[in-house]
Amino acid sequence: MINWKEKFKEQIRKNLIECREKLHTDEYKEKIRKWCGKFGFDFEVIFVKAQKDEYFRAFFSKDPKKQNFYEKTLANYIRNLKFVFDFRELASGGKDALYLDRGMIRKESDYFEDKPAKSIDFCWKLEDKKGKEIECYAFHKYIEESGGAQDNQFFDIKNCIEKGRSSSPNPRLVIFFICDGEYFSQRKMEILKNLAGGQNFQVLKSEELINCLDKIVEN
Repeated sequence: MINWKEKFKEQIRKNLIECREKLHTDEYKEKIRKWCGKFGFDFEVIFVKAQKDEYFRAFFSKDPKKQNFYEKTLANYIRNLKFVFDFRELASGGKDALYLDRGMIRKESDYFEDKPAKSIDFCWKLEDKKGKEIECYAFHKYIEESGGAQDNQFFDIKNCIEKGRSSSPNPRLVIFFICDGEYFSQRKMEILKNLAGGQNFQVLKSEELINCLDKIVEN
């Protein structure tokens, strides 16, 4: 189980340490220089202040949310689960990105128009107790709280479920819709689960994943 809040705090601490130790590098100097240019401040004055004042320096620290923090954290969790092998993080765009379309996994290069709203984030394989291989693909969304942009992300997941439905689901293929964060209330999860019903789809939170994989392997 992932303690998201603690993991997020841990990443913030790492970013603060990196900012302190690498403030003199071109990456951070350029960040400070751009900020100074925006407000008309003197770079040398601000740079010296950032060196001396840890609270002020924190302003230039990296934001975990802009580092694909949630995706990377979940990827690290899944690849270390006991049933999982051949785990891969997938491209979020470009010709190699993968999409779910009417029960099939398709590359972005297959589309001229009407592409699903979101590409698949991860894939891995399982082996059931009979020794048969099962292909797994997963979408992940972490949404903190309600709002316009957050609702759009929710509709992305709905769109992927709707476009992914098939009249004859492949029994050796399982699609996971992993929904984390406070936004995904019981009501919203039920909406997605009802929409996904009758397919080879699993709508769940990350803490439910290990038990779900256990059942898939045993069946």
